[in-house]
Amino acid sequence: MIRTQVYLPEEVHRDLKLLAKTERVRFSELVREGAEEVMKKRKARRQGSGMWREFVGALKYGPKDLSTRINEIYK
Repeated sequence: MIRTQVYLPEEVHRDLKLLAKTERVRFSELVREGAEEVMKKRKARRQGSGMWREFVGALKYGPKDLSTRINEIYK
């Protein structure tokens, strides 16, 4: 593990300290757990957006002037 230093708002620090004491876990464990949750959510969001990138890429092909000639093209 890598040791690091972060600044937390007083209220967050106080709440984490209280939670650590109530759940009988270390403060640092709660911070790591929270950081891991954030990373999981962000990765999942990024992977979900990959689907849209593929969809947008599929639209590269076809008539370039489709929006102006839609009626003419689909008669």
